[in-house]
Amino acid sequence: MLTGADVAIVELSPGGEIVATTQALAERTGHPLADLQGRSFESVLESVPEPVDDILADDVSSTGPVTLTVETATGDSVAFDAQFERNQRTETEDVIVGTLHHRSQPSSAGGSSEREPNRNGGTAPARAFVALADALSDGIIVLDTASEIQYANPAVERILGYPPRELVGGSKLDVIPERLRETHLNALNRYLETGERNIDWEYVELPGQHEDGHEVPLGISLNDFFFDGDRYFVGLFRDISPRKEVEQALRERERQLDQYKEYTDDILNAIDDVFYVVDQKGTLQRWNRRLRQVVGYTDEEIESMHALEFFGADDREQIAGAIEEGFDAGHVRVEAEVLTKDGDRIPYEFVAAALEDPDGDPVLTGIGRDITTQRKQRRKLEESNERLEQFAYAASHDLQEPLRMVTSYLQLVDQRYGDELGDDGEEFVEFAVDGAERMRGMIDGLLEYSRVDTRGDPLESVALEDVLEDVRADLQLKIEESGAEIDVGELPRVAGDRSQLRQVFQNLLSNAIGYSGDEPPTVEIAAERTGRMWRIDVADAGVGIDPDDEERIFRVFQRSSAHQGHGGTGIGLALCQRIVERHGGQIWVDSEPGEGSTFSFTLPDENAR
Repeated sequence: MLTGADVAIVELSPGGEIVATTQALAERTGHPLADLQGRSFESVLESVPEPVDDILADDVSSTGPVTLTVETATGDSVAFDAQFERNQRTETEDVIVGTLHHRSQPSSAGGSSEREPNRNGGTAPARAFVALADALSDGIIVLDTASEIQYANPAVERILGYPPRELVGGSKLDVIPERLRETHLNALNRYLETGERNIDWEYVELPGQHEDGHEVPLGISLNDFFFDGDRYFVGLFRDISPRKEVEQALRERERQLDQYKEYTDDILNAIDDVFYVVDQKGTLQRWNRRLRQVVGYTDEEIESMHALEFFGADDREQIAGAIEEGFDAGHVRVEAEVLTKDGDRIPYEFVAAALEDPDGDPVLTGIGRDITTQRKQRRKLEESNERLEQFAYAASHDLQEPLRMVTSYLQLVDQRYGDELGDDGEEFVEFAVDGAERMRGMIDGLLEYSRVDTRGDPLESVALEDVLEDVRADLQLKIEESGAEIDVGELPRVAGDRSQLRQVFQNLLSNAIGYSGDEPPTVEIAAERTGRMWRIDVADAGVGIDPDDEERIFRVFQRSSAHQGHGGTGIGLALCQRIVERHGGQIWVDSEPGEGSTFSFTLPDENAR
């Protein structure tokens, strides 16, 4: 304010030394601030007027208007209209504050002045106040006890739209909304009668009435003072609309966030699974109603617990490792038994993913699902598979012996009575022997099919090029006899069971050679990456498959109509499908009769185990 108004203020010690002053005095006199501070005020004056001498001598508490002539740093003179007042800063210390308003034309040195108007009108303190008020961006209104406005600064027009000259002499009620005017008058009268304030005068927020009719939110500071025995009030106010708009936007944002949180809470509470958010220390940051229902603890108890406390001692190391893995790898899946408040244990599967919370801190969030039913079903399935395997083994073992007997006796009949059977009899015996052999192959294939899941090796990194090399060695005689041409592209490493994948390639390659038609077989084997999986294609130029048979050929003992005249048990492709599905992949065929077939299957990349 002082800098903008270009008003010189000087603070003197009781002995007359300059304690502090404003830049305006330094600029007008040419004396640096550092040189003025600590210097005797009388030393910068060409002469000391009597009123100034009196207040320095503590003979008076204030002076009337007085003209001062100050010697500049260059030896010239500059005149000020000044007024001084002695104030008590502490119980033992007084200070003298002077207001100096620069005059364009200096008066006679040392002369004193009465309350004479200058070019701006009014005394030096009055002009200083006007200069300060005019420079202020906040509005200022001075009014008397009748609420009549005595002064308004230019900022009032910017804030409320009223030109100051129109307000002065009028009622303050013009700038107060009509709905608050009676309240204002009542409060003013009560204060004048009792001194009781019904609002905080240091700062209060009230609306002002803009000239065009709308209300403007104001932040107001109030004070009162006496002048010539009359009481006046001064109000300093500023437009707080921008702040109110920001506050409203924040309140609206908070309301929306509260609604969103309530909405998400409702969604999470509607989930029948446990929802959780845990930080790197293992502290639960958020959870849903289902967690409370499962563990039996209250929200307050859960808030004070560590994640490991919801598990028994035998599972805690596993859970701690899973939390660490989740933050390191970005996701995790683990099974463990949740320990309830009552001591019950419930099997759960937890899946979680790492992300950042609104503050940018890493957290692990996920779902926990009760797998009691799944475990029971899994045990039943395992028991069922075990019984099925036992049955298949028993059936295979028990049926092999009657088949061997049938084959042996048929061969004996052929040997002993072949000459008596004739051509038809020998043909019948040959059909019977061939049927028994095919039945034995079907029984062996069925046993192998039933053991894909239970007798398979764990999945590990396997080089398909090595697997195919072994298969080609096994089929070398068949390849040479048929004159087959096999073109193999670059094959990847996958996560698989080497022995089972060898069966897949052997079945597909053997079929491609066997169903090649009249021309020498040509087979192309290639691989292509698709996300976390590899797609392997085995393409031939053989007899092809009818589109209606493309799904049926993967069923046990089902064959394509085009393949009915060929050998085989009809279980090879079903076995391939079972093996591929065990690896988490799929198998299918694209074919046109007479145009060849392409068998495709997918396998996981070696790093996707």
